[in-house]
Amino acid sequence: MFRQLNHLTVVADGRYARPEELNFLHDYLASVETRISAYEKIRAEAEMMADKIQSMQKAENPHCFHFVNGDRSEICRRDLVDTIRLCASAMLFSELDLLRDNFLLWYRTIVKSFNYEAAASSTYGKYLPTMIKQLLTPEEQRVMQPVLALGSSILSE
Repeated sequence: MFRQLNHLTVVADGRYARPEELNFLHDYLASVETRISAYEKIRAEAEMMADKIQSMQKAENPHCFHFVNGDRSEICRRDLVDTIRLCASAMLFSELDLLRDNFLLWYRTIVKSFNYEAAASSTYGKYLPTMIKQLLTPEEQRVMQPVLALGSSILSE
């Protein structure tokens, strides 16, 4: 949304924006109530979702958060809560590019450097989408789906 608005201010400088240049605003404004509702639900449940996801991961593999220098459950939980928050914000503002460029690509390097790919794949490819589907209405899921798909594709490689 912000990049699109910025782009529009540049291309329409010195003239009125054409109707087709305003389509993204109409689309966004038509979904803003749904986006806010989804964001508020995710915000209220993020901590609980992180706890449940970590419990499921530990049930599958009790040592999934053990790295060379010990148990890193708290760090992984913090990262998961932050990722959920950033994904919800990206959905709220319709900013997939910023999420990808400013967070997901960087976080993927962290995941790979700690050989955390299997856990990230289950987190962002399986558990988080399932929990979001249970939490949100179908309409809210539609606005959140592109964010989840992007996160899964980048973090589940």
